[in-house]
Amino acid sequence: MPEIQMPKLSDTMTEGTLVSWKKKTGDKVSAGDVIAEIETDKATMEWESPEDGTLTEIYVEEGGKVNVGDKIAFIGGEGEEGPAEEKKEEKKEEKKEEA
Repeated sequence: MPEIQMPKLSDTMTEGTLVSWKKKTGDKVSAGDVIAEIETDKATMEWESPEDGTLTEIYVEEGGKVNVGDKIAFIGGEGEEGPAEEKKEEKKEEKKEEA
């Protein structure tokens, strides 16, 4: 499943401001659902989910400035965890093996 990156919404855009999240961590999303509002150098635009899944990670707070291409969120499939959750599980496994 995809990590969502700050899109390039205009030819001159190099960064954007994440104005607001329309979904929160744990929300189910469908392709085409509006998940965030992004302000570019020219306008504020709605950003849609590219796939069905669950919004498992949000990397950027509302009001945060983000460069084009930087990760802003992660959408996981059913039963799939986000990258941070996977790392937590790996650490738990390592601790069990050390004991």
